[in-house]
Amino acid sequence: MNIRKTLESYKEIDDRINLGLEEIAQLRSLAERVTQRLPAPGESRPTGGYSDRVGNYSVRIADLELRIDREIDDLIELKEKILAMISSLDNNAERMITERRYIMLESMETIAEKLGYSVRHITRLHRSALQHLEEMYGSTEKIA
Repeated sequence: MNIRKTLESYKEIDDRINLGLEEIAQLRSLAERVTQRLPAPGESRPTGGYSDRVGNYSVRIADLELRIDREIDDLIELKEKILAMISSLDNNAERMITERRYIMLESMETIAEKLGYSVRHITRLHRSALQHLEEMYGSTEKIA
């Protein structure tokens, strides 16, 4: 895997975590809306009703929470590796741009505005940072 793909994988994991959290919120909302139908007088209590549906939602939520916990652990580990790579850059501007781009997930426009450079200059520095990282680490197998 090349350096850029490694850096971009941070956002992919972050996106999966956020998607999972949204899904948990939806499932909780559905579980709260599940209503229990009371049997009519003389009618037997229905099977497979309220408690089964709430239980199913609870199991799905618990499974998602476990998956998200594992992905958060992966994200933290990857962040540490990426920050170690970025900190090895000699140029301070390259370090700031790379960290803002891949850790803080900022757009080139936002970075340019915050650092007071043109987008074009930020893009050049970003490209230079990726080249330096590629020279230092080559393939990302050296990172682990």
